[in-house]
Amino acid sequence: MLIDGAFQVAPRSGGRPCPPRGVGGGAMVKYRLHNNVAAPGDTGLDASDLSPWPDLTWRRKSLRLTGFDYGNPSYFFFITVCARHLRQPFKDPILAGQVVESLIFLRSRNECRLYAYCLMPDHLHMALSPVAGGDSVPVLLQRFKGYTTRLAWKHGHTGPLWQRSYYDHVARREEDLAAVCE
Repeated sequence: MLIDGAFQVAPRSGGRPCPPRGVGGGAMVKYRLHNNVAAPGDTGLDASDLSPWPDLTWRRKSLRLTGFDYGNPSYFFFITVCARHLRQPFKDPILAGQVVESLIFLRSRNECRLYAYCLMPDHLHMALSPVAGGDSVPVLLQRFKGYTTRLAWKHGHTGPLWQRSYYDHVARREEDLAAVCE
């Protein structure tokens, strides 16, 4: 549909419009039409620009604070790591026990200070801080997630155990730690 020189994205089945370039459905996109078809050559676009989901190839926005030192032992981190694809792998008591043992192993080797954790069927909550001279939180979590994924494979799980990233909250005072851990 051509409206004032703009092409309105055609609705998908079900009547909902396809969102172009991460913009909400039904947004206007500047395409020149040729015989009711968007013509990439006329607008400087290539065929990939006309994909209904071109933003899938864009780099994800980082969830980490830019320039923040995640290896600083004076901060507490509240971490949530989710299982991949809405699975509930920690309903398996053997795997759940091994994931908890892995956390306690990290603490016993003084690789982090683990204050609290809660393993749920589909995610893990942790309150921790790195140790001085040790690995930063992203490196610790990368190693932990890799090791526990290999454990899950031994129990018949396939593919990644965890989602690609994790959610964190940085606390600066002990009062924050005590309040969240209760």
